[in-house]
Amino acid sequence: MTEEEVVTRLKEAAAAKKAADAHAKTLTKEAGDAFEVVVVEALTGGMKPAKVATLTGYSYETIRRIARARNLDRLREPTVTSRKKAQPGGDSPA
Repeated sequence: MTEEEVVTRLKEAAAAKKAADAHAKTLTKEAGDAFEVVVVEALTGGMKPAKVATLTGYSYETIRRIARARNLDRLREPTVTSRKKAQPGGDSPA
């Protein structure tokens, strides 16, 4: 094989790899967007985030971040500590 043939094949292979990488990136984004839509549907339908995490194999934190990015209300009620802080004078020392 001549050097010119090798160079041509290298350029073709590099172009094919770049095209495949771009296509994979597009597919990954589309699948991620579709996943987020279904997660939001599950959460707004009343499913608990922990259950969504268990069923999908993604962490609770991933599910929480999706919900926050989509401006969903709190995924759970505030804890007793944060309720106290929310009350007037609840965070100030006595």
